[in-house]
Amino acid sequence: MKVALGRVYKNFSLNVNMGKLRLIKVYVVGEVTAPGDYNVNSLSTVINALSAAGGPTKNGSLRNIQINRNGKVVETVDLYDFFLKGDKGKDIRLQPGDTILVPVIGPVAGVSGNVRRPGIYELKGEHTLKDLLALADGINPSGYLQRVQVYRVQAHDKKMVTDFNLDLNGDKRVDEVAAGIAVQDLDLVKVLPIDSVLHGYVRLEGHVLRPGDYALKPGMRVSALLGGDSLLPEYYRGTGQIIRLLPPDLHPEIVLFNVASALKGEPTSDLELKEFDRVRIFARKEMEETPFVKVSGEVQRPGQIRYFENMTVRDVLIQAGNPKMTAYLKHAEISRVKKVGDVVTYFPIQVDLESAMNGGNGNLKLEPFDELNVRRLPNWAESTERYVNLSGEFVFPGIYPIYKGERLSSVIERAGGFTDRAYVKAARFTRENARKLQQQRMDEALAKAEQDITNLQAKMAQTAASPEDVASSKTTLEGLLRSVEVLKSKKAEGRMLIEVTSLRELKGSIYDLELQGGDQLSVPSDPGGVNVIGDVYNQNTVVTQQGQNLDWYLKQVGGPTKDADTDEIYVVKADGTVVSQKNSGSFLWYNTFWHKGLDSGDTIIVPHQYEKTAWLKDIKDIAQVLGNIAVTAGVLVAAGLKF
Repeated sequence: MKVALGRVYKNFSLNVNMGKLRLIKVYVVGEVTAPGDYNVNSLSTVINALSAAGGPTKNGSLRNIQINRNGKVVETVDLYDFFLKGDKGKDIRLQPGDTILVPVIGPVAGVSGNVRRPGIYELKGEHTLKDLLALADGINPSGYLQRVQVYRVQAHDKKMVTDFNLDLNGDKRVDEVAAGIAVQDLDLVKVLPIDSVLHGYVRLEGHVLRPGDYALKPGMRVSALLGGDSLLPEYYRGTGQIIRLLPPDLHPEIVLFNVASALKGEPTSDLELKEFDRVRIFARKEMEETPFVKVSGEVQRPGQIRYFENMTVRDVLIQAGNPKMTAYLKHAEISRVKKVGDVVTYFPIQVDLESAMNGGNGNLKLEPFDELNVRRLPNWAESTERYVNLSGEFVFPGIYPIYKGERLSSVIERAGGFTDRAYVKAARFTRENARKLQQQRMDEALAKAEQDITNLQAKMAQTAASPEDVASSKTTLEGLLRSVEVLKSKKAEGRMLIEVTSLRELKGSIYDLELQGGDQLSVPSDPGGVNVIGDVYNQNTVVTQQGQNLDWYLKQVGGPTKDADTDEIYVVKADGTVVSQKNSGSFLWYNTFWHKGLDSGDTIIVPHQYEKTAWLKDIKDIAQVLGNIAVTAGVLVAAGLKF
């Protein structure tokens, strides 16, 4: 301000003091939230006073607000001018004592649906549908002009609905048609949406680069839709399909066409497209069996390989990671299938892999489902097939490669022979092939024993003579079941029983076995004792005494207990053989079994005597089977004892 005055006056001073605006009292009455008198500043307008009173209620008019001054109406305010147009021309400044009256709302009409500003509007001079739609700022492009509904209340009578067509009618525009339709209090105008269904398109889907909807042009054909780069590699050239909606009910039907012919523009396949057509292109793998060739034998990655056009032997060998060093490259074999009508035959084709790898005459062209077998070099053996393990009392124990036809005595000589501490009677020879066979039989025997125990439990529960028999047999059978579960976790040793006394006597004997890969021979030192286990008073190992027999060793551990089955005592010799009373010589009451001399490493096993029940024989048979399985697994236990 000082700068502005300085342009006119010279040598002056300016002081400005701001005081508080004075308050004036006005009255807000009628349909407002909080009617009453209000002290407002002297610069306040009608809208300020209405805001202070909380604004008109839902029953208050927004279009006929009166300002009374000195008993006269000095202004009537229409708030729609402000809310809808932003016009504050009649928002006059108030004076002391002014009264603002908000009367009851006048006639109203509603607009809903596809208009720009749906709502309920108070009518003041609006008598036609054109006027009402103007308050709602017009109809959206998505509004359906052919059917605009008006829900109307016939005063004190009924409700009814009327449909109007506002679409262009001759030279008349929409607003001209709407201007001829009257509206009245409580009318509700509903502008429905246009059809949401997309028109003027066809859809491309399936094995294509850009699936989706495409604009349908007049005379558009399949080739125009599929042209350019629409198709993905390896599309199926034989058949495509069109799902077409046919009148009058637009039911779908499938129309097939040849894709390759359509792309060439052949009229029989290059069909003209119709609205809503769905064109589907298939992938080749969906419609055809994927051809393959198979490679087996001495390659890095044997297995099935997808067949490609013009694939050769060299191509498939590269795909399989090339032949191994063990491969025999002079001759390989291709097995080829030939199909003539319903007759299928197979025939071999010999191929030189060296020539094939160099691109020569052996690099034959393959056909689908060929099988190439790459053989191994003669006499080549894998590491698991070429080594045996000698452990224990050898001069040079360790793992030794073996040669074709080599025997046990030969590899022992290469290991320097036995040491002075070697106890050859307890030599343990194991073989993988024997182990697999023993494991198979062991699994079968355990499964049968488990089934027998289960059957015996059921049978016993039905036919037991007394509760005591039931309880006793149940306890015994449960113990046998636990033994079965323990034995399931054990593995067969694969031990083969051989008799070795010295290297010299081994040579040329029946025990001088031809070796196989994975064979193991273990020779311990003299254990110096005889083991006694089972139902004896003191399970222990007794120091070996030359000339002492089985009966003497039993006495050293207190002898069998009262629960022992002395008729079933047996001895597992250090070399793995078993001696029992049944396979020992006898004369009258004399049995040589009790007077047999024992060697270091032998084990005397005293089985448990089961109670005399009706099921004694069955239980003993099962226990005997479990004992035999335990020996096979190299677990020396007495049948009936906990493992």
